[in-house]
Amino acid sequence: MGFAACTENESVIEGRVPDANYENEKVYLVPVKDASSKTVDSTLIREGRFQFKLKPGKQNRIFIVRVKPLLRLNLQDILIFSEPGTVYVSMDKNSSSSGTPLNQTLQQWKEKIHTSDSIYYTLYRKYKEETDEVEKARLQSEIEEIQKDYRSYADSLADRNKDNAVGQFIRSLNPPTP
Repeated sequence: MGFAACTENESVIEGRVPDANYENEKVYLVPVKDASSKTVDSTLIREGRFQFKLKPGKQNRIFIVRVKPLLRLNLQDILIFSEPGTVYVSMDKNSSSSGTPLNQTLQQWKEKIHTSDSIYYTLYRKYKEETDEVEKARLQSEIEEIQKDYRSYADSLADRNKDNAVGQFIRSLNPPTP
């Protein structure tokens, strides 16, 4: 299967999976908003790769690239933004995307939320198990700092991208606090 460079204003998603175990499996391109059997696209994995070429009507939207549920144990869903250019998707236990400006932004946001969540849950487990009140207070303070740091990051990212679907999506998950 060959992959050609995309022409101006064309959106292409070029993906790969880690090994031949996924040969002839379907990959789905699911719109985040208004998904239905008519709006979901699919393609087959061939030689560890897959590709979607998006029509102009599917540009400037957020999609989930995913496989059937059983395969999601090893191939994590990934959010992508369809914009002119080529988005490179690597599906694995920790999927990633790159290639276009807004997909870089989505990937950075994904990495930030993953890091923040990992630290949060580690601290929260320690907090729940801790019996010393002074240590519990210290852990609670760290938890609040992690939440504040993520919130500040998400607000800044949403504000910088308020005029595009990525910023609007991030804002929808992190509405302004009163």
